[in-house]
Parts: sequence; structure tokens; C-alpha cells
Amino acid sequence: MQNGKVIIRSQLKPHLRVATEEDCIYLSKRLRKEDYQEIKAVSGLSPLISLLIGLEISDVPLVICNKKNKPVAMLGVVPQGLFGAIWMVGTEDLKKISLSFIKNCKGVCDVLQKDYQLLNNFVDARNTLHIQWLRWMGFSFINKHQRYGIERRLFYEFVKI
Repeated sequence: MQNGKVIIRSQLKPHLRVATEEDCIYLSKRLRKEDYQEIKAVSGLSPLISLLIGLEISDVPLVICNKKNKPVAMLGVVPQGLFGAIWMVGTEDLKKISLSFIKNCKGVCDVLQKDYQLLNNFVDARNTLHIQWLRWMGFSFINKHQRYGIERRLFYEFVKI
């Protein structure tokens, strides 16, 4: 108590948990512009359908939640034999927990990679924030695809061994 008032502090911190359909619905309406554009350029699907597919086909689909337990990003790895196609999309609110995110993301990536010889996927060349983050995470860019996805846009292929 301070000055006769009870101070209630939240015990929650930014955290990971297994993703749900409700998370897909919530995130689909709040994705960063660049993530929305990337989904559209690759598949032409709506963000909701894309996230629901990711939820279904990923090994362990995860959401990153803020202190209020609201999803700010979703990620997963789609099994492709010995390889895994890693993916992640987020909201602008991910920036509000960027310190926690940066401190923990390499460890999470290592855990996600344990069942695969390599992780790979493609990133839209317009998604410069993700490209910087992938480089920082230790991914290598191996190919430039001039006409990738249904919109035939420039994408870069990336891998981590």
C-alpha cells in the first residue's frame, strides 16, 4: 500500500505459448503492413487463412505475447523432411517488447531448429526489417528470386544450418 492506495502490479511478462485459432483471428486483423504484403504476394490468401494454415501444418505453432497476454507475433516451422520452413509474422506491437524479443529469439530459434538439419524459407525484398533481423539471427541469403509467389515479386531465399 502506498498513500492508502493498493498498487497492483501485473506479474505477466512477454512470453511464448502455443498458438490457437483465436490468436490467428486476433493477429490477422493487426499484422504489420509488410507482413500482410508478404502473405498476399506469396499466396494471395487472406492473413486469417494463411495463419490458420500455419497453425495446422507447423510442428509447434507459437505466439509471442505481451505483458497483457495479447499476441504480438506468430511463428512456426513447417516440416519438410530433414529441413524446416521457418516463418513468422507480427504486429507493430512487437516493437513494444523488442528488448525481451531480441534477448530470447536466438534461443527460441535454436530450439525450433533441433529436429532439422537446416531451416529455410523466403522473405519479401520489401520486408527490410525482417531481412535485417534474419541476418542478425545468423541466417544466410542464398538466392534471389525475381518472380516468386503469385504476384511474381522479388524474394530472397534464406537458410540456417
